[in-house]
Amino acid sequence: MELTVDRKQLTDSLETVTSVVPSKPAIASLSCVLVETKDAEVSLTATDLETTIKTSLPATVSKKGQILLPARKILSLVKQLDDKELKLSLAESQVNLQTSSSTYNFFPMNVEDFPKLPKFSGGISFSISSSLLRDSIQKTKFCIYPEEPRPHFRGALLDIKEDKWNFVATDTRRLALVQTNLETKVGQNVKCLLPYRVMNYLSSLLKEGSAEVSIGKNQIFLKVNGTYIISQLLEGSEDFPDYWKVIPDEKKQQIATVSRELFESVLKRITLFTSERYNKVKFIFSPEKLSLSVSNPEVGEAQEKIAIDYTGAEQPIAFNPDYLLQFLQCITAEKVIIAFSGEKKPVLMRPQDSQEYLYVAMPLKLD
Repeated sequence: MELTVDRKQLTDSLETVTSVVPSKPAIASLSCVLVETKDAEVSLTATDLETTIKTSLPATVSKKGQILLPARKILSLVKQLDDKELKLSLAESQVNLQTSSSTYNFFPMNVEDFPKLPKFSGGISFSISSSLLRDSIQKTKFCIYPEEPRPHFRGALLDIKEDKWNFVATDTRRLALVQTNLETKVGQNVKCLLPYRVMNYLSSLLKEGSAEVSIGKNQIFLKVNGTYIISQLLEGSEDFPDYWKVIPDEKKQQIATVSRELFESVLKRITLFTSERYNKVKFIFSPEKLSLSVSNPEVGEAQEKIAIDYTGAEQPIAFNPDYLLQFLQCITAEKVIIAFSGEKKPVLMRPQDSQEYLYVAMPLKLD
């Protein structure tokens, strides 16, 4: 095998596939990247057995072939080189990486030791805007606790009905829902659980254009800008909570409207007086005014008041401020709707200008 490739493109591609390489692989070949050449391109593949990522980049190929290289070592080396182009070749029992002034030799592993790539079959297929998919991920993944023992809480639920896409995540203390219309109808209803780690991989890949998605019985296949991801789905989609029962009916709630920018800035200041042990902010909603306060014996006390659009009765509620800030940092709307019915009842929040993104947070005990 012999090829010449752009160093920057190789670096980007290696970073993409190396993201799936386990830090402590069960078998040695899982720490490697499989390099394969075609007529005018080279493909890179890495896997942790549950998720596989494959991407390609242009190359000048003099001799075709396959090699298996240590993923993180080759990435670290290539990132530190300065040349615009690199030459990669296999000679006898060594892989040579050459620049204009240096040569590095790697001992490759046996290509036959690399796991066979999973084959995807069956299921439904559709396309979705990359920006919409990225938006769905960013607005929900902060509600996931990846170490949760119950598998149905370790990922996001994809609930697809005809041309409607609901993307939902919850850790039982808060829940986020993004509703999107697909460009084309899907032939059947689908519910599946997308693993948290796959959401992280996609976040860096989704830029422009569209993503092609195929969902099978226990696998999902995605093609994004020439990169392929195939992953096992989480089990337990049937155990995911009925999220519509969790989301309060806005029409039956007290409604307050607040400036997003002002609300966020006040919360950031107030949280300076919280700590790991005392991480609670008290809110008092009263006509045209919201009072926020923290009393922390480890740090001190803080109080602020801001103007809001609210005409109901006085209502105290306590929150973990991080839960509110994570939601506010996901939106750009000028104003935020806060809907509540009591100090112990779930609170609904959303951008004032849209009902496509809904967020629910459980209050804390006031005392």
